[in-house]
Amino acid sequence: MRAEQGKREELNAYTEQLIREVEAEGLLRAPVHMKQEILERSRRMDYQLSVTTRQVSRQLLFYSLKVGAAVVTALFLLMLVPKELPKAEPMSPKEAGRQQEETLNRRLNNGMREINQMLNDVLGFEDRDKMED
Repeated sequence: MRAEQGKREELNAYTEQLIREVEAEGLLRAPVHMKQEILERSRRMDYQLSVTTRQVSRQLLFYSLKVGAAVVTALFLLMLVPKELPKAEPMSPKEAGRQQEETLNRRLNNGMREINQMLNDVLGFEDRDKMED
């Protein structure tokens, strides 16, 4: 604690000394050729390459995040689909398709209802049905 305070006092003293020197002598002038040299370096190929590399890596990061989100969504949907379709009596293809669609819709609806309930619980929202009672 004392060492920290001593460092602070030393830093404050140095800062005060630096301020007095700058006030007394004024600011130092930059070399005349400095601006031109900076502009020339920024036009060089190696600098341009590093700027381009940063832009490409940023685009790759965003692309990776999009692909990751798509994979997570696909896995989530895979978990909702039943592992085994129930065996039923032989039906006409039209009726079987309609029944399978209803089952899938019901499962998706139930899954979304569960997710909604979890989000409401996490975010602290009350259930609308409970509020009406």
